[in-house]
Amino acid sequence: MSYTNYNWSILASDYNSPFIRNYMWTLGFTKYPELFGVSRAVKGIWVEGANMKYIGDEKKWEECHNGLRKKVLVNYKYFEYIIDWQMSFGKKFNNWSEKNIYLADVQKMSADRIMSLYKEFIDRQSTLYALGVAIPILDFQNFSFVEGNLEKFLKSKLSGEEYNEVFRIFTEPAFNSFAQEQEIALLKLMSKFYSDGKMREDAKFNKLLQKHAEKYGWIYYVYAGPAYTAKDFLGFIKDYLHKNANPKEKLKEINNHQKQIKKLKKIWLKKLQPDKFNKLILNLAGKVVWAKPRRKDLQSYSYYHLEKLQREIGRRLHLSLAQVRSTPIEMLEIALPGGELDINKINQIQKSHICLPNDDLSISILFGGEADDFKNKYLKIEKEEIINVAELKGACAYPGKVQGVVRRIDLPEQMFKMQYGDILLSTGTTPSIVPAMKKAGAIITDEGGLTCHASIVSRELQIPCVIGTKNATRVLKDGDKVEVDATNGIIKKI
Repeated sequence: MSYTNYNWSILASDYNSPFIRNYMWTLGFTKYPELFGVSRAVKGIWVEGANMKYIGDEKKWEECHNGLRKKVLVNYKYFEYIIDWQMSFGKKFNNWSEKNIYLADVQKMSADRIMSLYKEFIDRQSTLYALGVAIPILDFQNFSFVEGNLEKFLKSKLSGEEYNEVFRIFTEPAFNSFAQEQEIALLKLMSKFYSDGKMREDAKFNKLLQKHAEKYGWIYYVYAGPAYTAKDFLGFIKDYLHKNANPKEKLKEINNHQKQIKKLKKIWLKKLQPDKFNKLILNLAGKVVWAKPRRKDLQSYSYYHLEKLQREIGRRLHLSLAQVRSTPIEMLEIALPGGELDINKINQIQKSHICLPNDDLSISILFGGEADDFKNKYLKIEKEEIINVAELKGACAYPGKVQGVVRRIDLPEQMFKMQYGDILLSTGTTPSIVPAMKKAGAIITDEGGLTCHASIVSRELQIPCVIGTKNATRVLKDGDKVEVDATNGIIKKI
């Protein structure tokens, strides 16, 4: 197969990603010549249970990077154009999936109609992945268009704490995330029933909380949900009460903070006197930090819509939702009109699979012996060993200094371990573990940069956070006591 022509290595780790998402993500990279007029990055995904590895050919990634980089350096506005393209496409995609799937009567649809919608969803979602990953592809090795140029300019003007503070000001998101909009709406709901540190949970409160869940339950859905319920949002309210937060005061705090950031950006723009290029970079920084989670939320919303179609497929074929998400589209095309279905193959894919691109732009799906053969012959796997060091270094996502007990949380089913004030340790956080993040005294991750999930959420929650440590999960374990000096990006065992 043509996927054997590449030099495959592991690029990053993640968790809890179903086959159909992995297929669409891999498919997205085949669209780069069509969308951007550059060579495609060769990327794939290897999943075993809940564990997932992003794999790829670094040389092909570099070739794609060079093509996009050239376009940006020729026209600096092209970078922002990509962001605006993501947002426009994502909104149209949401409107399409809501109208044609979520609000439609899928039970009355023919098998052909269902498959037509599923194929179109795959095409649109994979395109949004292609648009979304273009910005990370631009950030390769020593080149980072926004963050790199922002650091370079600010360090030429400022130093020490002044630099750190101004960097944080300009990397504040330009607009609210969907999660922030949800948080503000929940605080407004709370304020109607809050008095003297207590909530009045009457019938009216319960009705409004249910409406809140219906409106915002999809926000933490990611690829496969489940959607959050009124009970989940009640848990968020209890988090606020546990921290003795007055909802009215919290709303004022959020509003004042946003006004202050806008004011400070204007003040520092005047002080720094940037030239035309660096003014562009300063203004782009907040938009980049806002855009990545916004794009992922747009995708999450359409995945939430897709569940209705997937449940109908499951009903007709007597498959669980997880099995539907593990079934290749070609198998569904045969089975849905009344053909045979290989349940054993579906279950194998659900357990472990690899998605790889071919030269003809098709996607190979490997499982069982074929997947083992690929890993043994073509995938470079470096053995991970436990590292015994007393201190770790990463980047500051949000400042602060705290001590606490480490809890490793990568998956929602691990959140039961988390107590208020614990130090949340993760390979890389996702929206599915936000309830645990809200309890954290500090957050530590292996992966991540300026626009990663942990960085953005820690700012929203104002929780000290160190990202990009590379190996914190190999050094620390549940129960370790640590001091997190997020301001300086240092974690020490105590």
